[in-house]
Amino acid sequence: MFHRKILPAEEELGDVAMLLMFAAVWYSSLFRSTRGGMANTAIFLLGGLLPLYTAYIKGRSAMNCRRKRREAISGGKCCRGVIRRFESEKVSFTGRHGHIHYRKKYYLIIEKMEEGLVCGTEIRTGSYRVPVHLYLKSPEVKLYSDASGWNWYVEGLQCGRFRQNPGVFKTDDADGGAYVGDVLTRFIAIAVLLFMLLQGVL
Repeated sequence: MFHRKILPAEEELGDVAMLLMFAAVWYSSLFRSTRGGMANTAIFLLGGLLPLYTAYIKGRSAMNCRRKRREAISGGKCCRGVIRRFESEKVSFTGRHGHIHYRKKYYLIIEKMEEGLVCGTEIRTGSYRVPVHLYLKSPEVKLYSDASGWNWYVEGLQCGRFRQNPGVFKTDDADGGAYVGDVLTRFIAIAVLLFMLLQGVL
C-alpha cells in the first residue's frame, strides 16, 4: 500500500530546489560564455546571487519548521485527532512582469479527542498547497503540541498517491485539476532547466 506524505506549505522544499536549479543553469551559461567583458560578467555573477539567497532564506525557514515539528513529536503532548472539515482561500501573488496570479491554500479543521472530554476543541492547521482533502483515505490523525501547548503539528495523515474516489469528504471541488496543472507546469520547467544544464555540461 503506497501512501503519500503531504507537508504544510511552510515545510516544503520544492521552491528551493527550483531556485537552486535555476542558479545552476544561470552560472553554467555564464561560465560557458566569456564575451562581454569583466563588467558584464560581474553584473551577471551578482544577478545569480539573488536566487541563491532566496533559496537559502526559504530553505532555512523550512528546515526550522521541520526541526520544531521533530521537537514536538519527541517531547510534546500527543493526542488523537479527527479531521472534521477543510477550508480554502485564494491568495494573490505577483508573478513575472508584474502580473497578479492567484493560488489556493487549504486548511484542515481537526478536533482534538482528549481524554475525559466528550467534545474536543478544534484547531486549524497551517496551510497546504496540495488539496489534501482530495487525497485523504482516513480522517484519523495524531496531534503533537510543542512545549508551550499553543502550536500543534499533524502527523499520520493517511493520503493516497492519487485522488480518492469516493473520498473522506463529499465535495465537487475542482481544485484537483488546477493542482495537476500546477504540477505539470513545474515538471516542464524542471525538464527545461535540466536540459539546459546538461547542454551546458556536455
